[in-house]
Amino acid sequence: MSQVAIGIFLVIGAAAIEGFGQVFLKISTLAQARQSVWIGAGIAVFAVQALVYTEALRFLSLSTAFALGTLSFVSVALLSKFILREPVGANRWIGVGLIMAGSSLIVVAA
Repeated sequence: MSQVAIGIFLVIGAAAIEGFGQVFLKISTLAQARQSVWIGAGIAVFAVQALVYTEALRFLSLSTAFALGTLSFVSVALLSKFILREPVGANRWIGVGLIMAGSSLIVVAA
């Protein structure tokens, strides 16, 4: 596996991890009884995400890694829909598709 491919996989992983951090923080606003637990979990997940993303920077240029980081929007949309059961409208799905298309162009150019 090439250095660039490793970096790309790490950024994709960081984006997925960030999505879970966002979900945990949202849950903290809904679960008053265990609010501090969910906030702590969200912060811990963000710390892990930062470590994974920082590792990705060893393999990718910052401009590539940062652009691919927009995949966190895709992660959040999917997790919001399937874990939080929040409505995700057609415009947001179009935006997700555009992010995926743009990220694909970045990967091909990397």
